[in-house]
Amino acid sequence: MVRELERVNQGEFPETAPTANPVFYRTYSRKTENGRETWVEVCDRTINGLRKLGQLTPKKQTYCIGCRVN
Repeated sequence: MVRELERVNQGEFPETAPTANPVFYRTYSRKTENGRETWVEVCDRTINGLRKLGQLTPKKQTYCIGCRVN
């Protein structure tokens, strides 16, 4: 018999991707003083890193920042 369990949404990932949350926090999110980085914090860190390497124009940086929440 299979029980139907209520799935609690843990925030930033869609219900249709149940493994997204553990994979993200295990693989990409770094530890901080307050726990782990959020999706937006990881995106900001990555975008800023690319900018510092000189690989992003200001226009591309603005585009990436806009895409991180969509």
